Amino acid sequence: MKQKELLLKMNIQKLFKKYPFVIKIFEKFELKCNSCLFSKNVSLEDALQSSGLPATEIIEEIIKNIGDQL
Repeated sequence: MKQKELLLKMNIQKLFKKYPFVIKIFEKFELKCNSCLFSKNVSLEDALQSSGLPATEIIEEIIKNIGDQL
């Protein structure tokens, strides 16, 4: 649960830098954050809340992929 909370608070650009695979997940869900000028000032939580997309599903996929890299 703590990992989820940390990811939600993470800045989108920092998230992409630390976990580049997240860009592909965003593209899968048609989130355009990787090309958005505001992404340097937005947390993952803010981006998901404003998108109207299935936040839980996206977070779970990110966490699964992080686990696969370990």
